[in-house]
Amino acid sequence: MTLVWAVPVIAAALAMVWLLARARPLEDEVTGLAVEVRELRRLRAPLAGIRRATADTDALVADFREAHPADGQKPPGDSE
Repeated sequence: MTLVWAVPVIAAALAMVWLLARARPLEDEVTGLAVEVRELRRLRAPLAGIRRATADTDALVADFREAHPADGQKPPGDSE
């Protein structure tokens, strides 16, 4: 038996060692990402409040613009 047959086995073993060495930092990064996503979930309720306030403001602005048109146009329903 020659050493030629040992080369693929050694190469596979080295590749596995390299992969395992790289997997640990990747696992740490994924764990950190999961923690950050959990922290972002705490923003859901405050952002929903901001969205509601923005929608209310948009409605008020639309009503104001309808009642007070720009460029000298008369408001709808004005009989003059």
